[in-house]
Amino acid sequence: PGCRSSEVGEAPRRAFEASAANARQPSLLPKRASAATRGAMSDDALFDARNNFHLGHYQGAITDATNAAPRNDAQQLERDVLLYRAYIEQGKATVVTMEINDSSPPALRAVRLLAQYKSGDESARQAAVASLRELLTEVPPASDTHLSAVAASIFCHEQDYAEALRCVHQGQSLEQLALVSHAYVAMHRTDLAEKQVALMQKQDDDATLTQLANAEALIAKGSGHQEACNIYQDLAEKYGPSPLLLNNMATCHLALGRAEEAEQCLQEALGKNPSDPSTIANLVVCLQHLKKTPEMVARYITQLRADQPRHPWAEAYATLERNFDRAAAQVSR
Repeated sequence: PGCRSSEVGEAPRRAFEASAANARQPSLLPKRASAATRGAMSDDALFDARNNFHLGHYQGAITDATNAAPRNDAQQLERDVLLYRAYIEQGKATVVTMEINDSSPPALRAVRLLAQYKSGDESARQAAVASLRELLTEVPPASDTHLSAVAASIFCHEQDYAEALRCVHQGQSLEQLALVSHAYVAMHRTDLAEKQVALMQKQDDDATLTQLANAEALIAKGSGHQEACNIYQDLAEKYGPSPLLLNNMATCHLALGRAEEAEQCLQEALGKNPSDPSTIANLVVCLQHLKKTPEMVARYITQLRADQPRHPWAEAYATLERNFDRAAAQVSR
């Protein structure tokens, strides 16, 4: 889940059930980046900001973007896009909507629409989508890498994956390729997602986005949870465990029947961000697997529904609750 392109990292946060397998213990020493990645780090002023954003280290991304020294207008635009998207993921949409205006570049206007989409109610979300469609008629997404990625992210949130693919299917950047792979996974076309991952591996096998997209495709196959878990563990060792990585590891542990290990990951994620809705939703599922008391499970459900009523898990729970009440009323007549 979810799509944050972090979209690609977000997608596996969903918790589900599968068979058990043995866990691989993480290595004790952090791994050294490949020569290609070290070269990219030295040549790219925004490498750290971009990397932290995709890993879910949003405050780190903000700090790195703020301290970066863009060398040209293109890097300045990407810096601003990364900075504002990180603020959105922290729930600080007001910063974005106040600082980006109608005279800003199209990519930044799309970021403002993303902020409005993620912070508004249903009518605000639909208004943001309508404005995005209008923006895309003015500026074709194929002409703007950052615009196409942000637009695809919004359409992924809408579960309009066909429209998301239209935005990024011609793209060559790793983020565009990762979003194409994510859309194919969501459409249950794992075969096509694997082809996109192969293209990413050919471009930069060691890149964080490549690793995240590969892990998502492995999970989608239904038989790659241990390998995906290893990828998340390696990234956590290299760059530090973020709530996003910890949730993804927990998802893999749950799928492999390791509920206690999943709970450890989720409690660590909760310590880093006590209000993260995906962590709370996955913890509800995990605690049920561990047969914890109904009171403990209900406490987290109440927190999630009160703080994040528009989270997909909370909305699905509310729908099931209404359906149950309706069925119960019919039976009692």
